[in-house]
Amino acid sequence: MAVTQTEPADRTSAPPKRTLADLAHGPEAIRLLVDAVLDYAIFLIGPDGNVLTWNQGAERIKGYKAHEVIGKHISMFYTAKDVEAGRPERVLRQAERQGRAYDEGWRLRKDGTRFWADASVHALYDHGRLYGFAKITRDMTDARAAAERERQLDVEREARLAAEEALRARDRFLSIASHELKTPVASLQLSVDSLLLNRERGNLDQGRIERGLERIERAVRRMSALLVELLDVSRLERGATEFHFTDVDLSGIAEEVIDRFAGVEPKDRILFDLKPTLVQADAARIEQVISNLLDNALKYSSRPGPVHVAITPTEQGALIEVRDRGVGLSLDRKDRLFEPFSRGDNAVSVPGMGLGLFISREIVAGHGGRISAESGGDGKGTTFRVTLPRTQSDRAHAPG
Repeated sequence: MAVTQTEPADRTSAPPKRTLADLAHGPEAIRLLVDAVLDYAIFLIGPDGNVLTWNQGAERIKGYKAHEVIGKHISMFYTAKDVEAGRPERVLRQAERQGRAYDEGWRLRKDGTRFWADASVHALYDHGRLYGFAKITRDMTDARAAAERERQLDVEREARLAAEEALRARDRFLSIASHELKTPVASLQLSVDSLLLNRERGNLDQGRIERGLERIERAVRRMSALLVELLDVSRLERGATEFHFTDVDLSGIAEEVIDRFAGVEPKDRILFDLKPTLVQADAARIEQVISNLLDNALKYSSRPGPVHVAITPTEQGALIEVRDRGVGLSLDRKDRLFEPFSRGDNAVSVPGMGLGLFISREIVAGHGGRISAESGGDGKGTTFRVTLPRTQSDRAHAPG
């Protein structure tokens, strides 16, 4: 039996299956990579601003199919306001000059809705020739909305904290004011009751009348001073305080204040170095500042601990310095020292409403100056410094 060998049928072989490794170094890999990105719109733009390519991310973010945008100008994605302002062309020209440009703002989808775009445009050069641009855009609408919500929450949180602090300040004020007013009112009432009782008993001689009137006068002066402080705070907070600037010698003002306090303080307790210092200032208001600082230093340091007052001319204007060796300042209270009704925990036994330093700060600010306090801590004394410009035209250059 003969065996006939037949040739296999002639057939074309199938091309070998390519892997990603085979494509890795060719343009096809880049195309696949770019097209697979969904979170970013990545596309090419010609030098004339017309769209050349379109990936899936661009379709997802902007809503257009490739055939709807290729060959059209990128201005179709911008708002009418931005187009009118020439923003699309301006971004391209910036990228052309600088190599890249960043652009953030509202863009339009196919359906007319807006999204917040964070985009970068990169110029594509080859041997100095501009071939076009690559644009990468991300939809940041949700992130921007979240940031705005967070910002609004921060604003509301700060407003709530401010309102709570205002309520605490009000409560502190009512507590302190009632306590401070109670003392002179009680003294006034006792003096009046004593005079009336002695009159009923027939013992109202000239000596008792004079002593009673002196106590009444002191109580009235104290209440008057408290009311003046409260009115000052109200006017300063509303910006309703008027300053009357004239050429004054700060050393003369300080000397008058020191003389006033020296009458009730032990000899040599107030030490001073007052150099003639001419500035433009409201004399009455600066006297109030020096008086507040000196009164503060004397109240918060025990006798016979000395208090130092210095007036010194500076290149920019003037320096007022009041230094004591008293209770000092804790670091956590330093920043709030000049706020209304602020009093340190180590000062609760000292009379006062905590308004003097606030009033002083506002007066100094009204002069274009600065006020500051330094202390080594509790029990280590405090130094207050006030800087004032030489003239009101020098306000912007006052030392800080």
